[in-house]
Amino acid sequence: MFANKLVAKAMEYAAKAHRGGYRKGGDVPYIVHPFEVAMILKENAFEDKIIAAGLLHDLLEDTEVTRIDLKEEFDEEILELVLSASEELPGREERSWDLRKNHTIDYLQKEASFINKAICCADKLSNARSILRDLEKESEGFWQRFSAPKKKQQWYYESLVVSLKELEGLKMYGEFKEVVSEIFK
Repeated sequence: MFANKLVAKAMEYAAKAHRGGYRKGGDVPYIVHPFEVAMILKENAFEDKIIAAGLLHDLLEDTEVTRIDLKEEFDEEILELVLSASEELPGREERSWDLRKNHTIDYLQKEASFINKAICCADKLSNARSILRDLEKESEGFWQRFSAPKKKQQWYYESLVVSLKELEGLKMYGEFKEVVSEIFK
């Protein structure tokens, strides 16, 4: 799939760190998500360091990997790309879903670079694809698996579409808009 050493190294590192984890509400190994994010970035012609960051994007939030670990294993640039895709909010675990999601939208609208938005879009497209697949299989009680009800999820995903508008013209952004529309039709 990827011949580049950096991407291969990130793939292996992410697979080891996410070992044993599963996607919310299912039996799909968690690593499928970072791999899909990387594939989306590759399909949209992003360079290898961006693809590597896509593979590593959830490590700081969802595993025992630390900033120091990432910086030592990769470099400052990859660490910064991963940080830009992480939900950076002091006391994140104690914060409400609404506060965390408002913070993400605010960051995307006011601070995020084009590259930061691209990694975020690939991440959210992967999540939206997963939601759509699961929703088609199990519509009854589906939204109970989430931290917020369907109406709030709709607000969040539609706000993401607006916040990522700078990516108009990229295949992944077009698909993201379509999938979000399909989920909440």
